[in-house]
Order: sequence, then C-alpha cells, then structure tokens
Amino acid sequence: MRVLFATWATRSHYYPLVPLAWALRAAGHEVRIAGQPDACDMVTRTGLPFVPAGPALDLGALIEGIRLKPPPDASREERERARSATAVRMFMAGAEAMADDLLAFARGWRPDLVVYEPRQYAAMKVAQVLRVPAVRSLSGGTDYTYVREDVERPILAPLWERFALGSPHGHLTVDPCPPSLQVEGPLARRFMRYVPFNGGGTVPAWLREPRSRPRVLVTFGVTFAKHAGNLDPVRVATEAVSGLDVEVVVAAFAEQRALLGDLPGSVRVVESMPLHLLLPTVSAVVHQGGAGTMLTSAACGVPQLILPSIADEPLNARMLQAQGAGRQVHLADAGQDVIRAEVSALLEQDSHRDAALKLKEEIECQAVPAEIVDVLESLAS
Repeated sequence: MRVLFATWATRSHYYPLVPLAWALRAAGHEVRIAGQPDACDMVTRTGLPFVPAGPALDLGALIEGIRLKPPPDASREERERARSATAVRMFMAGAEAMADDLLAFARGWRPDLVVYEPRQYAAMKVAQVLRVPAVRSLSGGTDYTYVREDVERPILAPLWERFALGSPHGHLTVDPCPPSLQVEGPLARRFMRYVPFNGGGTVPAWLREPRSRPRVLVTFGVTFAKHAGNLDPVRVATEAVSGLDVEVVVAAFAEQRALLGDLPGSVRVVESMPLHLLLPTVSAVVHQGGAGTMLTSAACGVPQLILPSIADEPLNARMLQAQGAGRQVHLADAGQDVIRAEVSALLEQDSHRDAALKLKEEIECQAVPAEIVDVLESLAS
C-alpha cells in the first residue's frame, strides 16, 4: 500500500503524524510526506522521505498581506476572531500554492490512501481527484476545526468552490486525543493512542539524578514567539514560580533562546530538548495550551497550568480543566501573583495529580498506531 501524508511546514502540524507514518513503514507500506519546501529538514530528520510541493512561503509577508486588523478599541473576542480569520486565509493561500505540485506527484506515484492534517486542504483535493480514501489525522488536541466549521466555512467557500471539495472530514478521522478531552461530533472517528514525538535528543545526566524538590517546567511552544516576536509570558511565568520552593526548568527552541533575555540565576534553560524526555521528571508544567505540549504532558501524567490566548488553546484548556488534570488562566490575565497561586494549587492539591494520572491511563488504553494500520489497510482495499 502507498500512503501519501500531507502536512503544513511546522513542527506542531507535522510531528503528530510521525507515529502513524512510522507504523505504516514498519508494516511494510510505502510512505511519502509532502509539504512546502520549508519542511524538508524537519521531515527528513524523522527518517521519512519528503516530497516538496509548491514554493517556500514567506509567512511574515503572507500574513501581512492578508491580515484582518480589528479597530483599536476591539474586544478580546473581536481580536481573536480577526486572528482566526487571518490564520484560515493563510492556510488557504498555502493550499493553493502547493496544490498543483502535490497533484502532479500523486498522479505519478498513485497513492492508495491520502492522510492529511486538518489544514492541508490541497491533500483533500488530491484524494478527491484520484478517488482514493482521505484520512483526516488530528494534531492531538481537541478537534478545533470541527467545532469551528460553521465559522470558517464562509471564509473557506471560495477555496471549496475552486477545488470542488466535499466534506472536510474525509472518510475517517484518526484521533490521538483521549475521548474525555475530545468534543462530541457525528464524525467517523477512530481513537488512537497519543505517542509523544517531539524529535530526537540526548538524555543529560542531571535529568537522571534524584530530585530534592518538585520540578516545574515552563515552555511556550514554537508558534507564539513566531507571531509575537517575544517570549514575555515565559519570563513572567518563570519569575512567578521562582518564588516557590521548586526547581524551575525553561524549555525553548534554540533559535528562540535570545528572546528569553535574563532569567533568575537558579533557572535551568534547556534548548530544543524533546518534551517527552523532560516531562516524566516534572511535577507541574506551565504552557500556552498547544495540542502537542498538552497531550505530551497528559501522556506523562503531569498536572498543567495553561495560559491560552489563540486558536485551539482556549478550547484545549477548557477541556483539560473540566477533567481536573489542569487549571487555566487566559494569558491576558496571567500576572505573576496569579500564576504563582495556580502552580501552588497544582502542586498541593492531590486531586490534580490524581486526575492527571487518570488521564495518562486513559491515553495508554487507546489503540496503538500499529492497530490503526489494520484499519487503514481495510479502508484502502
């Protein structure tokens, strides 16, 4: 069986696809990962073959050209709607830029199945033109594109018409989010165990040593700094938890290290360390609410404080808090005193630890990627 995966050229969109892609490879199937040329190094470092499609995208210039700017006195909700609409326009532009190349490759390679993350609209066109099953594979968190379908469909309408697309959900949705965190919906959905993948890395000696105090991790993913041009929330959160009797670790990508500025001398900063190596040693984590960080933390049984602001982050935070495995404070309301009090509650209240461990057990009970391979084989036959 030949399986074509399609991804947007960012870690948060691609990494959740890797466990399923490797499960297919391990079962003897051919796999190709397609995306914008910018994704080449990211994909090939995971040991999978890459197919470039379309031009490299200057996201800064692209976003500036399509950005919706709310008035200065706009409410928080109005600003969020403008940001979300801008993001949808960006994904549309990316799909149009890569669609011709992706279809040309697929016509020659003839995949039996197309697996796409929810923002890869060009892959949906390929599956429809080639008349092969289309499998929507979520990024691990709540099904954000599903719950926002009514809001986003008017924005997407011109693309849907040009591509002559049908349902955005494909023949099947593969869902790595545990059922208790997922929104309800009538989709054909198959749950899959979330297998944390944040890249490869080395386990340092200090990570293997016994801890004398609780360890608190502060991290903010990759997307916030790209859009905001700063990591100010990390500095605020780090200074807040440094006032507690804890060991503080800050995780950031190497290319963003300079944005951290000066931090308290007691803080340990790690660069580009895979979170699945670090989180099993952590007692609590503070982060922005991205799907990868949230579910990697959940898979490790770690209570979480989420400081959401954009996209799927608020929804992820609400669902996690409803299960008791974490707490949330909107980023705009997250001052040092608030963060310190919230982290103290995570560390002191047994209910949060118990709920986090229950969520970890739920994740471990889901079907592993190798079992989903059997499902995909049946779909393609």
